Amino acid sequence: MNNKVLSLIVAMVLALSTYAASIETDRSWYLAGEAMKVSVTADNALIAYAELCDTRGLAAGVVVGLEDGEGSGIIELPSHLHSGFYVLSAYTRDNSHVAHRLVAVINPLLKSGDDDIKWVEITHPDSLSYSQAEGGMLGTADLVDEKDVDVRETEGHIIKARVRNVYEGDTFTGSQIRPTLSIVGQQIHYFEGKMVNDSIAVFFTFGIHGKLPLVLSARSSTGVRLPIEMISPFATLLPRKLPHLVFHYKRSEVEARSIDMQRHQMAIAPAKRELQLGDDADETAEEGVVLDYDDTAFGTKPYLSYNLDEYRQFLTIKEVLVEYVNCVWNRKNNGVQQLFVHSDNFQYNSALPSLVLIDDMPVSDVERLLNYDARRIHYINIYSAQYTFGHNVYNGILSFVTRSGRLTNYPTEPNMQYLVYEFPE
Repeated sequence: MNNKVLSLIVAMVLALSTYAASIETDRSWYLAGEAMKVSVTADNALIAYAELCDTRGLAAGVVVGLEDGEGSGIIELPSHLHSGFYVLSAYTRDNSHVAHRLVAVINPLLKSGDDDIKWVEITHPDSLSYSQAEGGMLGTADLVDEKDVDVRETEGHIIKARVRNVYEGDTFTGSQIRPTLSIVGQQIHYFEGKMVNDSIAVFFTFGIHGKLPLVLSARSSTGVRLPIEMISPFATLLPRKLPHLVFHYKRSEVEARSIDMQRHQMAIAPAKRELQLGDDADETAEEGVVLDYDDTAFGTKPYLSYNLDEYRQFLTIKEVLVEYVNCVWNRKNNGVQQLFVHSDNFQYNSALPSLVLIDDMPVSDVERLLNYDARRIHYINIYSAQYTFGHNVYNGILSFVTRSGRLTNYPTEPNMQYLVYEFPE
Protein backbone atom coordinates (compact mmCIF):
# COMPACT_ATOMS: atom_id res chain seq x y z
CA MET A 1 0.00 0.00 0.00
CA ASN A 2 2.82 2.35 0.94
CA ASN A 3 4.58 1.88 -2.39
CA LYS A 4 1.34 2.47 -4.25
CA VAL A 5 0.73 5.71 -2.40
CA LEU A 6 4.30 6.87 -2.83
CA SER A 7 4.12 6.13 -6.50
CA LEU A 8 1.57 8.90 -6.73
CA ILE A 9 4.23 11.40 -5.67
CA VAL A 10 5.59 12.30 -9.05
CA ALA A 11 7.66 15.24 -10.13
CA MET A 12 4.79 16.47 -12.29
CA VAL A 13 6.93 18.57 -14.55
CA LEU A 14 4.33 20.13 -16.80
CA ALA A 15 6.24 21.79 -19.59
CA LEU A 16 10.00 21.56 -19.47
CA SER A 17 11.95 22.60 -22.50
CA THR A 18 15.56 21.62 -22.98
CA TYR A 19 16.25 25.33 -23.29
CA ALA A 20 14.42 26.30 -20.09
CA ALA A 21 15.63 26.68 -16.57
CA SER A 22 14.93 23.71 -14.30
CA ILE A 23 13.60 23.90 -10.77
CA GLU A 24 13.54 21.54 -7.80
CA THR A 25 12.04 21.78 -4.32
CA ASP A 26 13.12 20.27 -1.03
CA ARG A 27 9.70 18.70 -0.38
CA SER A 28 6.85 17.29 -2.41
CA TRP A 29 4.15 19.18 -0.47
CA TYR A 30 4.08 22.06 2.02
CA LEU A 31 2.02 23.51 4.81
CA ALA A 32 1.01 27.14 4.43
CA GLY A 33 3.51 29.11 6.50
CA GLU A 34 6.45 26.80 5.85
CA ALA A 35 9.68 27.75 4.10
CA MET A 36 10.06 26.31 0.60
CA LYS A 37 13.63 25.84 -0.63
CA VAL A 38 13.91 26.03 -4.40
CA SER A 39 16.97 25.11 -6.45
CA VAL A 40 17.30 26.50 -9.95
CA THR A 41 19.64 25.47 -12.75
CA ALA A 42 20.04 27.64 -15.84
CA ASP A 43 22.90 28.31 -18.24
CA ASN A 44 24.19 31.73 -19.24
CA ALA A 45 22.34 33.68 -16.54
CA LEU A 46 23.23 35.49 -13.33
CA ILE A 47 19.69 35.74 -12.00
CA ALA A 48 16.67 33.45 -12.09
CA TYR A 49 13.11 34.05 -10.93
CA ALA A 50 10.96 31.54 -9.09
CA GLU A 51 7.29 32.21 -8.47
CA LEU A 52 4.34 30.35 -7.00
CA CYS A 53 0.95 31.06 -8.56
CA ASP A 54 -2.60 29.83 -8.55
CA THR A 55 -5.20 30.80 -11.15
CA ARG A 56 -5.86 34.14 -9.46
CA GLY A 57 -2.42 35.59 -8.99
CA LEU A 58 1.05 35.44 -7.49
CA ALA A 59 1.21 33.79 -4.06
CA ALA A 60 4.94 34.18 -3.35
CA GLY A 61 8.29 34.33 -5.13
CA VAL A 62 12.02 34.79 -4.83
CA VAL A 63 14.91 36.11 -6.90
CA VAL A 64 17.70 33.53 -7.09
CA GLY A 65 21.30 34.50 -7.74
CA LEU A 66 23.12 31.97 -9.94
CA GLU A 67 26.77 30.96 -9.82
CA ASP A 68 28.03 28.63 -12.54
CA GLY A 69 24.43 28.17 -13.61
CA GLU A 70 23.12 27.03 -10.21
CA GLY A 71 21.50 28.71 -7.23
CA SER A 72 18.92 28.32 -4.50
CA GLY A 73 16.54 30.51 -2.56
CA ILE A 74 13.85 30.39 0.10
CA ILE A 75 10.20 31.21 -0.50
CA GLU A 76 8.39 31.95 2.76
CA LEU A 77 4.88 30.67 2.10
CA PRO A 78 2.21 33.02 3.48
CA SER A 79 0.22 31.43 6.29
CA HIS A 80 -3.08 32.44 4.67
CA LEU A 81 -2.66 30.39 1.47
CA HIS A 82 -5.61 28.19 0.56
CA SER A 83 -5.27 24.42 0.24
CA GLY A 84 -4.75 23.09 -3.27
CA PHE A 85 -2.29 22.83 -6.13
CA TYR A 86 -0.08 25.75 -7.12
CA VAL A 87 2.32 26.11 -10.03
CA LEU A 88 5.97 26.83 -9.28
CA SER A 89 7.70 28.45 -12.25
CA ALA A 90 11.32 29.33 -12.98
CA TYR A 91 12.75 31.44 -15.79
CA THR A 92 15.62 33.76 -16.68
CA ARG A 93 16.11 36.74 -18.93
CA ASP A 94 17.71 34.61 -21.62
CA ASN A 95 14.90 32.06 -21.73
CA SER A 96 11.32 32.79 -22.64
CA HIS A 97 10.74 29.07 -22.02
CA VAL A 98 9.62 28.48 -18.46
CA ALA A 99 10.10 25.46 -16.21
CA HIS A 100 6.97 24.47 -14.26
CA ARG A 101 6.22 22.17 -11.38
CA LEU A 102 3.04 21.44 -9.48
CA VAL A 103 3.31 21.98 -5.73
CA ALA A 104 0.67 20.96 -3.21
CA VAL A 105 0.03 23.42 -0.38
CA ILE A 106 -2.01 22.32 2.64
CA ASN A 107 -3.54 24.70 5.16
CA PRO A 108 -4.99 22.67 8.06
CA LEU A 109 -5.40 25.77 10.24
CA LEU A 110 -7.46 27.92 7.90
CA LYS A 111 -10.42 26.81 5.80
CA SER A 112 -11.12 28.92 2.74
CA GLY A 113 -13.71 29.11 -0.01
CA ASP A 114 -10.80 28.83 -2.44
CA ASP A 115 -9.78 25.42 -1.11
CA ASP A 116 -9.61 22.77 -3.83
CA ILE A 117 -8.80 19.70 -1.80
CA LYS A 118 -10.29 16.38 -0.72
CA TRP A 119 -9.08 15.19 2.68
CA VAL A 120 -8.55 11.44 2.95
CA GLU A 121 -7.45 10.35 6.41
CA ILE A 122 -5.55 7.07 6.55
CA THR A 123 -3.73 5.17 9.29
CA HIS A 124 -0.85 3.67 7.34
CA PRO A 125 2.57 4.90 8.48
CA ASP A 126 4.71 6.97 6.12
CA SER A 127 1.74 7.59 3.89
CA LEU A 128 1.57 11.34 3.69
CA SER A 129 1.00 11.98 0.01
CA TYR A 130 -1.21 13.64 -2.54
CA SER A 131 -2.65 12.78 -5.91
CA GLN A 132 -4.62 14.27 -8.75
CA ALA A 133 -8.24 13.19 -8.56
CA GLU A 134 -8.90 13.51 -12.24
CA GLY A 135 -7.63 14.94 -15.45
CA GLY A 136 -4.14 13.48 -15.44
CA MET A 137 -1.22 15.69 -16.33
CA LEU A 138 -1.85 19.18 -17.57
CA GLY A 139 -0.69 20.26 -20.98
CA THR A 140 1.20 23.47 -21.75
CA ALA A 141 -2.02 25.56 -23.46
CA ASP A 142 -3.82 24.52 -19.88
CA LEU A 143 -1.03 26.04 -17.76
CA VAL A 144 -0.14 29.55 -18.85
CA ASP A 145 -0.37 32.06 -21.64
CA GLU A 146 3.51 31.90 -22.55
CA LYS A 147 2.67 35.82 -24.18
CA ASP A 148 2.91 36.61 -19.70
CA VAL A 149 6.95 36.55 -19.79
CA ASP A 150 9.18 39.59 -19.05
CA VAL A 151 12.64 40.21 -20.42
CA ARG A 152 15.02 40.30 -17.48
CA GLU A 153 18.43 41.72 -16.81
CA THR A 154 21.72 39.84 -16.92
CA GLU A 155 23.62 42.40 -14.86
CA GLY A 156 22.19 44.63 -12.20
CA HIS A 157 18.57 44.36 -11.22
CA ILE A 158 15.35 45.84 -12.55
CA ILE A 159 12.56 46.95 -10.23
CA LYS A 160 9.12 47.83 -11.55
CA ALA A 161 6.50 50.07 -10.01
CA ARG A 162 2.99 51.20 -10.88
CA VAL A 163 2.18 54.92 -10.66
CA ARG A 164 -1.37 56.18 -10.37
CA ASN A 165 -1.21 58.92 -12.99
CA VAL A 166 -4.72 60.23 -12.33
CA TYR A 167 -4.82 62.19 -9.09
CA GLU A 168 -7.47 64.58 -7.77
CA GLY A 169 -8.93 65.10 -11.22
CA ASP A 170 -5.62 65.71 -13.02
CA THR A 171 -4.12 63.23 -15.50
CA PHE A 172 -0.36 63.09 -16.04
CA THR A 173 1.54 61.51 -18.92
CA GLY A 174 4.68 59.47 -18.49
CA SER A 175 6.85 62.40 -19.56
CA GLN A 176 5.39 64.44 -16.68
CA ILE A 177 6.20 61.89 -13.97
CA ARG A 178 9.52 61.52 -12.14
CA PRO A 179 9.78 58.26 -10.20
CA THR A 180 12.59 57.78 -7.66
CA LEU A 181 13.93 54.94 -5.54
CA SER A 182 16.21 55.42 -2.52
CA ILE A 183 17.80 52.85 -0.22
CA VAL A 184 17.46 53.55 3.49
CA GLY A 185 20.73 53.35 5.42
CA GLN A 186 24.13 54.95 5.92
CA GLN A 187 25.30 54.87 2.31
CA ILE A 188 23.38 56.93 -0.21
CA HIS A 189 21.87 54.92 -3.04
CA TYR A 190 19.42 56.87 -5.15
CA PHE A 191 17.99 55.83 -8.51
CA GLU A 192 15.77 57.73 -10.87
CA GLY A 193 13.27 55.60 -12.70
CA LYS A 194 12.16 55.63 -16.31
CA MET A 195 8.49 55.72 -17.25
CA VAL A 196 7.86 53.13 -19.97
CA ASN A 197 4.29 54.38 -20.37
CA ASP A 198 1.91 56.61 -18.43
CA SER A 199 1.72 54.31 -15.41
CA ILE A 200 4.67 51.88 -15.32
CA ALA A 201 8.11 52.89 -14.00
CA VAL A 202 11.30 50.83 -14.14
CA PHE A 203 14.43 51.31 -12.03
CA PHE A 204 17.77 49.93 -13.19
CA THR A 205 19.65 49.28 -9.94
CA PHE A 206 23.20 48.05 -9.54
CA GLY A 207 25.66 47.44 -6.73
CA ILE A 208 22.86 46.67 -4.23
CA HIS A 209 22.66 43.25 -2.55
CA GLY A 210 20.74 41.67 0.29
CA LYS A 211 17.56 42.55 2.15
CA LEU A 212 17.28 46.32 2.47
CA PRO A 213 14.57 48.87 3.24
CA LEU A 214 13.75 51.21 0.39
CA VAL A 215 11.40 54.04 -0.46
CA LEU A 216 9.56 54.56 -3.75
CA SER A 217 8.15 57.92 -4.73
CA ALA A 218 6.81 59.64 -7.83
CA ARG A 219 6.35 63.34 -8.39
CA SER A 220 4.63 65.10 -11.25
CA SER A 221 6.20 67.99 -13.13
CA THR A 222 3.89 70.29 -11.13
CA GLY A 223 5.18 68.97 -7.81
CA VAL A 224 2.23 66.70 -6.99
CA ARG A 225 3.17 63.52 -5.11
CA LEU A 226 1.58 60.60 -6.97
CA PRO A 227 0.73 57.21 -5.41
CA ILE A 228 3.27 54.53 -6.33
CA GLU A 229 3.65 50.86 -5.47
CA MET A 230 6.10 48.17 -6.44
CA ILE A 231 4.93 45.58 -8.93
CA SER A 232 6.04 42.05 -8.27
CA PRO A 233 9.43 41.41 -9.88
CA PHE A 234 8.00 38.19 -11.23
CA ALA A 235 6.14 37.68 -14.48
CA THR A 236 3.11 36.22 -12.71
CA LEU A 237 2.51 33.31 -15.06
CA LEU A 238 -1.04 32.37 -14.14
CA PRO A 239 -2.30 28.85 -14.86
CA ARG A 240 -5.65 28.60 -16.62
CA LYS A 241 -6.70 25.69 -14.45
CA LEU A 242 -5.24 23.38 -11.84
CA PRO A 243 -6.05 19.77 -10.96
CA HIS A 244 -8.12 18.90 -7.91
CA LEU A 245 -5.98 17.89 -4.93
CA VAL A 246 -6.63 14.65 -3.06
CA PHE A 247 -4.56 14.67 0.12
CA HIS A 248 -3.83 11.35 1.83
CA TYR A 249 -2.79 12.15 5.36
CA LYS A 250 -2.23 10.82 8.83
CA ARG A 251 -3.66 13.26 11.37
CA SER A 252 -0.91 12.96 13.99
CA GLU A 253 1.84 13.63 11.47
CA VAL A 254 0.10 16.66 9.96
CA GLU A 255 -0.56 18.08 13.41
CA ALA A 256 3.10 17.63 14.40
CA ARG A 257 4.26 19.35 11.24
CA SER A 258 1.76 22.18 11.83
CA ILE A 259 3.28 22.76 15.26
CA ASP A 260 6.76 22.93 13.72
CA MET A 261 5.48 25.41 11.14
CA GLN A 262 4.04 27.64 13.87
CA ARG A 263 7.35 27.52 15.73
CA HIS A 264 9.10 28.53 12.53
CA GLN A 265 6.78 31.53 12.14
CA MET A 266 7.43 32.57 15.74
CA ALA A 267 11.18 32.23 15.23
CA ILE A 268 11.28 34.51 12.20
CA ALA A 269 8.84 37.07 13.63
CA PRO A 270 11.54 39.19 15.38
CA ALA A 271 13.54 39.53 12.17
CA LYS A 272 10.42 40.61 10.28
CA ARG A 273 9.55 43.11 13.00
CA GLU A 274 13.08 44.55 12.97
CA LEU A 275 12.82 45.30 9.27
CA GLN A 276 9.39 46.89 9.45
CA LEU A 277 9.21 50.57 8.59
CA GLY A 278 6.71 53.08 9.83
CA ASP A 279 6.11 51.13 13.04
CA ASP A 280 4.74 53.50 15.68
CA ALA A 281 5.79 51.41 18.67
CA ASP A 282 8.22 53.33 20.90
CA GLU A 283 10.32 50.26 21.63
CA THR A 284 11.05 49.62 17.96
CA ALA A 285 14.05 51.97 17.94
CA GLU A 286 15.64 50.05 20.79
CA GLU A 287 14.94 46.64 19.20
CA GLY A 288 16.58 47.45 15.87
CA VAL A 289 20.27 46.76 15.37
CA VAL A 290 22.13 50.03 15.02
CA LEU A 291 23.76 50.31 11.62
CA ASP A 292 27.43 51.20 11.27
CA TYR A 293 27.85 54.96 11.17
CA ASP A 294 29.87 56.48 8.35
CA ASP A 295 30.11 60.25 8.11
CA THR A 296 31.94 59.99 4.76
CA ALA A 297 28.89 58.54 3.03
CA PHE A 298 29.09 61.30 0.42
CA GLY A 299 32.78 60.90 -0.29
CA THR A 300 33.91 63.60 2.11
CA LYS A 301 33.72 64.58 5.73
CA PRO A 302 30.84 66.89 6.65
CA TYR A 303 31.55 70.60 6.92
CA LEU A 304 29.64 70.60 10.20
CA SER A 305 28.53 67.68 12.37
CA TYR A 306 26.31 67.68 15.43
CA ASN A 307 26.15 64.72 17.80
CA LEU A 308 22.87 65.41 19.60
CA ASP A 309 23.98 63.37 22.61
CA GLU A 310 26.30 66.26 23.41
CA TYR A 311 23.49 68.80 23.54
CA ARG A 312 20.40 69.40 25.58
CA GLN A 313 17.55 67.28 24.26
CA PHE A 314 14.59 68.87 22.51
CA LEU A 315 11.36 67.28 21.38
CA THR A 316 11.36 68.29 17.70
CA ILE A 317 13.95 68.79 14.98
CA LYS A 318 12.61 72.29 14.47
CA GLU A 319 13.65 73.21 18.02
CA VAL A 320 17.10 71.70 17.50
CA LEU A 321 17.69 73.71 14.32
CA VAL A 322 16.60 76.92 16.02
CA GLU A 323 18.74 76.37 19.12
CA TYR A 324 21.93 74.79 17.76
CA VAL A 325 22.20 74.68 13.97
CA ASN A 326 22.25 78.38 13.27
CA CYS A 327 23.33 78.07 9.65
CA VAL A 328 20.07 76.34 8.66
CA TRP A 329 16.91 78.28 8.03
CA ASN A 330 13.63 77.49 6.33
CA ARG A 331 11.26 79.32 4.05
CA LYS A 332 8.48 78.53 1.65
CA ASN A 333 9.09 78.47 -2.09
CA ASN A 334 5.90 78.39 -4.19
CA GLY A 335 4.06 77.25 -1.09
CA VAL A 336 6.51 74.38 -0.41
CA GLN A 337 8.58 74.41 2.79
CA GLN A 338 12.32 74.12 2.10
CA LEU A 339 15.51 74.17 4.16
CA PHE A 340 18.53 76.30 3.26
CA VAL A 341 22.09 76.18 4.56
CA HIS A 342 24.23 79.30 4.60
CA SER A 343 27.72 79.94 5.91
CA ASP A 344 30.35 82.60 5.32
CA ASN A 345 33.00 79.88 4.99
CA PHE A 346 31.87 78.72 1.56
CA GLN A 347 30.02 80.24 -1.35
CA TYR A 348 26.36 79.38 -1.65
CA ASN A 349 23.67 80.43 -4.02
CA SER A 350 20.98 81.43 -1.55
CA ALA A 351 18.27 80.83 -4.14
CA LEU A 352 18.92 77.07 -4.13
CA PRO A 353 17.63 74.92 -1.25
CA SER A 354 19.66 72.16 0.40
CA LEU A 355 19.12 68.48 -0.24
CA VAL A 356 17.51 67.12 2.92
CA LEU A 357 17.97 63.45 3.85
CA ILE A 358 16.96 61.29 6.78
CA ASP A 359 18.80 57.96 6.88
CA ASP A 360 19.71 58.78 3.26
CA MET A 361 16.09 59.01 2.15
CA PRO A 362 15.31 62.28 0.32
CA VAL A 363 12.76 64.33 2.24
CA SER A 364 10.15 66.23 0.30
CA ASP A 365 7.77 67.04 3.17
CA VAL A 366 10.04 69.26 5.25
CA GLU A 367 7.25 70.21 7.66
CA ARG A 368 6.83 66.56 8.58
CA LEU A 369 10.57 66.29 9.25
CA LEU A 370 10.65 69.44 11.41
CA ASN A 371 8.01 67.93 13.69
CA TYR A 372 9.82 64.58 14.00
CA ASP A 373 11.01 63.45 17.45
CA ALA A 374 14.54 64.85 17.80
CA ARG A 375 15.36 62.30 20.51
CA ARG A 376 15.51 59.66 17.77
CA ILE A 377 18.16 61.62 15.86
CA HIS A 378 21.81 60.86 16.62
CA TYR A 379 23.67 63.05 14.12
CA ILE A 380 23.02 66.08 11.95
CA ASN A 381 25.64 66.43 9.22
CA ILE A 382 26.04 69.33 6.83
CA TYR A 383 28.01 68.84 3.60
CA SER A 384 29.23 71.83 1.64
CA ALA A 385 29.34 72.54 -2.10
CA GLN A 386 26.66 72.13 -4.72
CA TYR A 387 25.18 68.74 -5.58
CA THR A 388 23.24 67.53 -8.57
CA PHE A 389 20.63 65.07 -7.44
CA GLY A 390 18.29 63.77 -10.09
CA HIS A 391 16.91 66.71 -12.06
CA ASN A 392 17.78 69.34 -9.45
CA VAL A 393 20.78 71.25 -8.12
CA TYR A 394 21.14 71.79 -4.37
CA ASN A 395 23.24 73.98 -2.15
CA GLY A 396 24.79 71.43 0.16
CA ILE A 397 23.30 68.42 1.92
CA LEU A 398 21.56 68.43 5.29
CA SER A 399 21.66 64.83 6.51
CA PHE A 400 19.82 63.53 9.59
CA VAL A 401 20.90 60.14 10.94
CA THR A 402 18.59 58.27 13.31
CA ARG A 403 19.82 55.98 16.07
CA SER A 404 18.63 52.84 14.27
CA GLY A 405 19.48 54.04 10.76
CA ARG A 406 16.18 52.61 9.51
CA LEU A 407 13.70 55.49 9.66
CA THR A 408 12.32 54.06 12.89
CA ASN A 409 8.92 55.61 13.67
CA TYR A 410 9.36 58.18 10.92
CA PRO A 411 5.84 59.10 9.76
CA THR A 412 5.17 57.81 6.27
CA GLU A 413 4.74 60.54 3.70
CA PRO A 414 1.49 60.26 1.72
CA ASN A 415 1.63 58.33 -1.58
CA MET A 416 5.15 57.01 -0.96
CA GLN A 417 5.84 53.31 -0.44
CA TYR A 418 8.15 52.04 2.28
CA LEU A 419 9.06 48.36 2.07
CA VAL A 420 11.83 45.85 2.65
CA TYR A 421 13.14 44.27 -0.56
CA GLU A 422 15.66 41.51 -1.14
CA PHE A 423 18.12 42.39 -3.88
CA PRO A 424 19.77 39.36 -5.53
CA GLU A 425 23.42 38.66 -4.86
